[in-house]
Amino acid sequence: MSVFSFDPSSRLSIVALRVKNRDQMINFYCEMLGFKLKTEENELAILVAEDGSHERIWLEESPRATERFGEVKRLNYYKVEVPTLSEFAAVYSRLVHAKYPVIQAEFTPDLCQFTIVDPEGNQLAIRTPETVSIDETSLLTSADPNKKLSSKARIAELGLHAQDVQEECRFLADLLGFEFDENNIAFQTLTDGEFGISIVKHDTENVKIPSHQILGLDFLKFQLQDEQFEQLLKHVQKSQMKHYLDSKQKILTVYDPVGVEWWFSR
Repeated sequence: MSVFSFDPSSRLSIVALRVKNRDQMINFYCEMLGFKLKTEENELAILVAEDGSHERIWLEESPRATERFGEVKRLNYYKVEVPTLSEFAAVYSRLVHAKYPVIQAEFTPDLCQFTIVDPEGNQLAIRTPETVSIDETSLLTSADPNKKLSSKARIAELGLHAQDVQEECRFLADLLGFEFDENNIAFQTLTDGEFGISIVKHDTENVKIPSHQILGLDFLKFQLQDEQFEQLLKHVQKSQMKHYLDSKQKILTVYDPVGVEWWFSR
């Protein structure tokens, strides 16, 4: 059992995706999903929610990275949770009116969620915890397509592919203190809600390609309080796990067994 666990004040601040066509991806994530472009720095585009300052997604243009479009890579899917049904309806409405393919959709009192694939093959689900009994026609009729994502929109879950599921689960449990629910999803309670990770076995060799050399999921960044950061640093050092610590001791990074880089800052 891990001696470290995320404090509820911790926050998943960034999910970074390495992309081929940054402009196309900016257009999709802003015009279709409702994020806002905060800034562009060289090859990097930083996305935030419309009325928030917290960064949510980084898009890193990497024209020389291995593409492997249509192939299984380390990212299985990720979920964006929007706080209200009105925001959920707005995103769905924009996609439907643009005739963008929706893979699966469910609008029930138990689950309001739909799944799509972005222009570079990353599968993502959009969901809202504000569930009601509503059909697609009513959802579209009530939608305001001009409504953007609010500051409480967040990345709530990731799905990863692993050649060795148990090895990845040990990393999550022993190093980072994740617990597992009845569906074998690892979870942590963070400041803006529960964050989950599911691990699916797959023999793809693409997980062996360093994340900075292949398109798709690159890294995750978490914001920790000073005490939490120090606890994690000591835990990583005691575990003798390979890691990077910047000269100011503000950023700590480690790689998990499937090659995703985990950033921790304070």
